[in-house]
Amino acid sequence: MPASLTTETPQPVIPEPLTYGASLDLNVSLLSALGQCNIDKAGIRSIEMRRNALLAAGK
Repeated sequence: MPASLTTETPQPVIPEPLTYGASLDLNVSLLSALGQCNIDKAGIRSIEMRRNALLAAGK
């Protein structure tokens, strides 16, 4: 499995002070991090499905 799929996703830094504008930027960063986690999970699922198919086929 590629290390890129299991590498920790960095947490965005919460700005201090957390102004309204900064909170909007933080939301964008958080949604981006969440999106990357979901992409990584999809990659892991794909690898697992291929591995399970090979095992079921006896290869």
